[in-house]
Amino acid sequence: MSDETHVLTDDGSHGEKGFVTAKLGELLASGRPIDLVLAIGPVPMMRAVADLTRPRGIRTVVSLNAIMVDGTGMCGGCRVRVGGEIKFACVDGPDFDGHQVDFEDLTTRLKRFATEEKAALERWAESCRMKIPPQDGGGESFDLPDPFEEVRGG
Repeated sequence: MSDETHVLTDDGSHGEKGFVTAKLGELLASGRPIDLVLAIGPVPMMRAVADLTRPRGIRTVVSLNAIMVDGTGMCGGCRVRVGGEIKFACVDGPDFDGHQVDFEDLTTRLKRFATEEKAALERWAESCRMKIPPQDGGGESFDLPDPFEEVRGG
């Protein structure tokens, strides 16, 4: 249950246009009491939210939907350090106390897979057969990857 929900997107396509941190800063500056902040989105954004709420002691929950392979914690791909302890987002989370998450370690771990993610995306795009036809019936079509189709190499 929540008294208020604020949704922001970079382009304003849903909710308000702008950065979450700007809206949060505005709400914090208003002096209204805030008991809990839930942050769901990119790791840098959740880190910035936790940095804003930490000095004020506002409970902040972040949702770490990191790389998850098996969903059992066995692969270790979603390992994250929370409060000095090792946790696995797939079985211990994905929601954690944002003030306890070691965002530096998490960011480093997520970058570790960048080369493999790029190669997988390239393989996926090469084998995709789905196309978007031009709106006017002429001209060239645009590639659109099909996330449900199996591709070479995983």
